[in-house]
Amino acid sequence: MSSLLVTVDALRASHLAQYGYDRDTFPVLDDLLDTGGTHFRAAFANGTNTKISLPSILCSQYIAREAIQEGPTVASALPESVSTAGIHSNTYFGGVGTDVPGFDTFEDFGVSGTDSANRGPPHKRLFRQTMDVVRPVVERLGVRSAAERIQQVIFPASMIHEFSVYEDAETTTDRALTWLEDVDGEFFLWVHYMDPHRPYGMDLDDPVYTQPADEAEIADLMSTAGVQPDSLTDEQQRRIVDLYDSDVRYTSNHVGRLFDWLRERGLWDDLDVILTADHGEEFCDHGSYFHRNRPYDELIHVPLAVKRGDGRDGDDDAPSTVKEQRELLDVAPTVCSFHGVSPPSAFEGEPLFEGDPRTVFATGSFNDDGQVVAARDGDWKYIDVAGGSEELYDLSADPGEGENLAEEDPEHCDRLRDTIPRHLFESQPAGRPDAEDVDEDVAQRLEELGYME
Repeated sequence: MSSLLVTVDALRASHLAQYGYDRDTFPVLDDLLDTGGTHFRAAFANGTNTKISLPSILCSQYIAREAIQEGPTVASALPESVSTAGIHSNTYFGGVGTDVPGFDTFEDFGVSGTDSANRGPPHKRLFRQTMDVVRPVVERLGVRSAAERIQQVIFPASMIHEFSVYEDAETTTDRALTWLEDVDGEFFLWVHYMDPHRPYGMDLDDPVYTQPADEAEIADLMSTAGVQPDSLTDEQQRRIVDLYDSDVRYTSNHVGRLFDWLRERGLWDDLDVILTADHGEEFCDHGSYFHRNRPYDELIHVPLAVKRGDGRDGDDDAPSTVKEQRELLDVAPTVCSFHGVSPPSAFEGEPLFEGDPRTVFATGSFNDDGQVVAARDGDWKYIDVAGGSEELYDLSADPGEGENLAEEDPEHCDRLRDTIPRHLFESQPAGRPDAEDVDEDVAQRLEELGYME
C-alpha cells in the first residue's frame, strides 16, 4: 500500500463549505469524503504557524524543532522499501528544515540551493538564470542601484514578486506528478501547497469570488492589514476575504488535478490519503490578520479528511464522521499504521482512528514575546501567556472566544493548566526569522510573506 499526505498552508476550516461556510471554496475535500473517507470535524493544529506546526505534523512532537533536523520523522519511520518524497513551496519551513531525515527526495522551492533556476514557466526561469549571471558582476562593480533600475525595465516587479514569494499550486502539482512518474513500488508522498497564505491573489488571473488584483493593490492590502488593521475599510476587508477564498478554490483545483492523475494511473483506489492544513488564518477575529495571534480557533481549527485504500483490513468499519477532538500530532502515527509499522517511541501522537478524544495542546504567537500555550478540552479553551496572563473561554456559549472568564473561574484555569505537559511552558517560543540567519533571496521572500515586517 502507498500513502499521500497533502497539507495546505493557512487553510482555515471555517472557510470551507464542509465546515458550514457559505462558499464552496474547497470542493476537492469531497473527493475523499465521497469515496468512503472519514471527515474529522474537530481537528486542531498544534501550532499557530508553520515553524511549529509542520515539524509537529512530520515528527509527531509538540516541540519538534530538533526532530525535524535529526529525526525521527514520519518518513524515517517507514520501511526502506517505501520510496519517500517531500515537495513543498513554503520558504519559512524550508529555512527550518531543508534536509528532513527519511525523505529520499526533498524539494524545498530552492531554499537550500536546489534546482530553482530550472523550475517554473520560461519567463521565470529566464529571470533566475539572468540574475545568476548579473548579480556577481553587480556586486563586484558596486553599481547595484543602477542595476536595479535596469532590472525593473527588463523584468517587471510583478514577474519577480510572483516567483520569489512561493511557487503556485500548478507548479507544485507538476513537481509531484514528475516524481510520481518515476516512482516504482510502494511510496509515501507529502505535498505542501502554499497559495492560501498571504499575499492573497498573487497567482490569480481569474479569481472565482472577485476581480483580479494587481501587485500594487495586493501589496497595499497586505501591508495595511499587517501594520494598521483597524484602518481597513469594509470594502478592503471584503476584498481580502474574497482574494483568500479565491486562493483556496484555486488550490482545490490543483489538488483535484493531482487526485485525477492518480485515478487515471489506477493508483487512487488502493491509496491511503490524508488531507489537512498546517494552521488556519485570521481576519481580525481577535485584532490581527494572517496568523500572528494566540491559539484561537481561527488559527488552530483545520480541515482533516482521511481516505483509506480499498482492501485494507477493517476499512468497512471506518466512520464517515469523527466529531471528537483530534490533533495533527496524530498524522504521522496514522501514516505509520498505513504502512504496517509501529510509530517510533518519540512520537507523542496516536493513530487518528484509535484512542479517546484528545485534549489538544497548541503553542505559538507572533504577537507575544514569550511562550504561549493553549489547552482545548471539549467545550473549554485555556491560554497561558508567559508573564502571568491567562485566558479561559466557554466554547459552547462563546465559540468566537470573545469573553475571557479567567478571573471569575480561576479553578477551571488551574485544572486545564495542569493538563499541559511541563516542557511546553519551558520551551522557547518559535519567533520570527532573523534576516541575518538566511540569505538575501530567502529574506526577501520571508518579508513578502509577512514574517519580517
